[in-house]
Amino acid sequence: MSKGYFLERMTWPQARQAFEKTGIVVIPTGSNEQHGRHLPTGTDWMVARELARRLAERAEVIVTPVLPFGYAKYHTVFPGTLALREETLKAALIDLCDDLLKYGATHFLFVNGHGGNHTALRQCGEWLRQQQVPAVVASWWTMAHVANPEWKMIGHADYVETAAMLAIDPSLVDWAEARNHKNLRLTDALELDNLGVVRFKGATMQINGVMTDVTETGDMLEVGESGATDYDIEPTTATAEMGNQILDSLADYLAEFIDEFRKVSFPAVGSVGPTAGLRRR
Repeated sequence: MSKGYFLERMTWPQARQAFEKTGIVVIPTGSNEQHGRHLPTGTDWMVARELARRLAERAEVIVTPVLPFGYAKYHTVFPGTLALREETLKAALIDLCDDLLKYGATHFLFVNGHGGNHTALRQCGEWLRQQQVPAVVASWWTMAHVANPEWKMIGHADYVETAAMLAIDPSLVDWAEARNHKNLRLTDALELDNLGVVRFKGATMQINGVMTDVTETGDMLEVGESGATDYDIEPTTATAEMGNQILDSLADYLAEFIDEFRKVSFPAVGSVGPTAGLRRR
């Protein structure tokens, strides 16, 4: 039996009772974007939603419906991607949190499935801090090693994401199209570590690419982003068992985190530190 509450399944009186029991709110965020030729466009939000669901089995939290759209304009060079502008995503997040604060939310945990959301989530977190509300962003792919130190993401639509989708719905994985991918080069001497990072003579710089600059199929290696050292692992090595171990271990980890997170409280901004007591004009 679930310890948590799912907002979309409750009537408003039930929702009011849930907020009287807990102020910890979990908001799953993702993206509807291309994931190569073998994974569905909903991969990011489906994984975030499933992880939030498993967390609610273990912790007394209120889980909102998933926000399935994120900032992914650089993916729209492939059909099926639906993306918001960063300012639109930020505004949507703040609007949602503003309502939840009215109902009694005291802490926010964003279970995030898409790296492009980080800027908007950070800005929403800054807004929440002004309200003295703690907020944490948990991007699941950065924590897959909690399940197994060897499971470190190597890229977009890689074996770790494939395993997670196999655990959620194996019918959505097209095995006939699953293969490892090597990033395109800009020149013989300019190697792309990922979409936004170009390597030259041992140093890296940011570059303003879109997905077709780094990949012909939508798959992409993300060298150096998760501590992985082996970038030759085929997505065909993924299994549903691996995906369930990752998702369950992360849900256990986040449930433990929630126990500590409940204790966090922030003072009013400006009430401590060198600006405390300064007269405001």
